Amino acid sequence: MGLQDGVAADAGFSRQPQGDLSQTTDDRKVAYVSRKLLLLCLIYIALAALFWPSVYWRVTLLYVFQLIMWGPFSCLAVIVPAAVIVSPRAPIGFIKTSLRSNGLRAALVVTVFVLSLSAFTTYKVNIPGIMPFYSDKALADIGEFLHGQAPWRIAHAFDSDTLAMLVALTYSKVWFVEWFGMVFFAALFANQLVHLRYLTALAFVTMAVGTFLATLFSSVGPIFYDQFLGGHRYVELLEILKRRPSNEHVLLYSDYLLGSYQANRPDLGTGISAMPSMHVAVATLNAFYLARLSRWLGAAGWMFAIFILFGSIYTGWHYAVDSYIAMLVVTVIWRRTAAIFDGLPRVPNPTAGALHPSPAALAANPA
Repeated sequence: MGLQDGVAADAGFSRQPQGDLSQTTDDRKVAYVSRKLLLLCLIYIALAALFWPSVYWRVTLLYVFQLIMWGPFSCLAVIVPAAVIVSPRAPIGFIKTSLRSNGLRAALVVTVFVLSLSAFTTYKVNIPGIMPFYSDKALADIGEFLHGQAPWRIAHAFDSDTLAMLVALTYSKVWFVEWFGMVFFAALFANQLVHLRYLTALAFVTMAVGTFLATLFSSVGPIFYDQFLGGHRYVELLEILKRRPSNEHVLLYSDYLLGSYQANRPDLGTGISAMPSMHVAVATLNAFYLARLSRWLGAAGWMFAIFILFGSIYTGWHYAVDSYIAMLVVTVIWRRTAAIFDGLPRVPNPTAGALHPSPAALAANPA
């Protein structure tokens, strides 16, 4: 299956007929996994709304507003290139057909995603109330032990205005476009197992990394270390960040987060949490997902994930251990979600390079 055939099959442009039995098996598995995933997300959402209703509904309104503003852009940033690749002679027709066939389901998936994102923020801003910040010293010490020095010193060893600009661009802008774009793309084709696998893994990553482990290892990160623990351990890092104009976004956003924390005022994207890194977790999951769609997209995804890991240390948002643990946990989750493909027909030669391999090919190589 080629690059064009792969995505075309998702949107109803398949050029080869599929067996009725295989299609029925796929449909049943999609329906079963979708119901379980929806139930899991609704429980996650309901608990946040039940325990912290005022916080939850406040951030939900804020996220809905952001979705209205930026959602279409993120969606187009993904579906337009896909349409050009799959149907270069009629990309508009591809987009129309995809939206007509899958639009309602995609809207449901995105709605649940936004509500889950609101729950994620609700849990995050309440972490210190559940588990006071306590693990920063240990995380900082482990990072220095592993690297022989503070990891941020290694990240800034070849510092420059260009590097600072690239970190700012990728960490604070491109990361969000990639994340939301991947969600919109997977939502549009959530009736296909490879995309449903991504959405399932994303739910587990959000809950396990962004909520459970973040609470268990409650921490503030290097950027806030001195303010919460006292001393001058990271004063030099802050001084170095101030030297580059492109790092201003780090300093401004840290002030925004600290102000929200001190005023006990939940807001868009607030909540202080370092361990593990959700930035690295999401970028890693997207890399796994892109690698299932295309060899070249996977290579780009992994390069982006590694650079996000670098940026997480460079900016002082995270300790090195935060990013390593995030990558490890996401890897386990991605491997475990391969069970979604259990029971599908197997073929001897999977098409690893297709943007959307066939379910049978995926079953033969679920990694």
